[in-house]
Amino acid sequence: MKNFILFFAVLTLFASCQEKAAPVQKDEVAEVDPNLERFHKNVETTKVYLQAFCEKDSTKLFSYVSDDFIWSPPSVGRDSLPRETWEEAMTGFMAAYDDIEFTNGLYYAGLGEDQKPNGDVRVYGLWKSNMVETGEEQRMKWYAVLFFNEEGKVVHSAEWYDTADLTRAYKGE
Repeated sequence: MKNFILFFAVLTLFASCQEKAAPVQKDEVAEVDPNLERFHKNVETTKVYLQAFCEKDSTKLFSYVSDDFIWSPPSVGRDSLPRETWEEAMTGFMAAYDDIEFTNGLYYAGLGEDQKPNGDVRVYGLWKSNMVETGEEQRMKWYAVLFFNEEGKVVHSAEWYDTADLTRAYKGE
């Protein structure tokens, strides 16, 4: 019995030494990062933007970009192109390909200089389509960073893909 009382006393002593956690106050609850919320909203915009391209709906596609939109395609020596050049290129792609499909899309948050989400969207995926002239199936791995303004429109698209995929398609290799 003496050992039981000693054990209980030691247990009580250790339990009383532990700090009690303060109850979490309502204003101490972690708030949702507004940039992360913007990112999720911009991912949905990105998906409908890409779907408009797949559907060859240039009017809808063009409505998702700002008037001062800048396009940075992967071609060497061609950077910061104006909206008009991008519109011509997209119209050309839509005319040259049928059955356009964007597959395996992965969407990640764009990061600011502080390495925290800033609302922009990094997207990876595979474009599948058929050339109108030949019917030949084409596949192209694609990566882009879409920068958004406060209105939720794309202001800059920086893209990377193997331009040789397009060159082979047009040369028939």
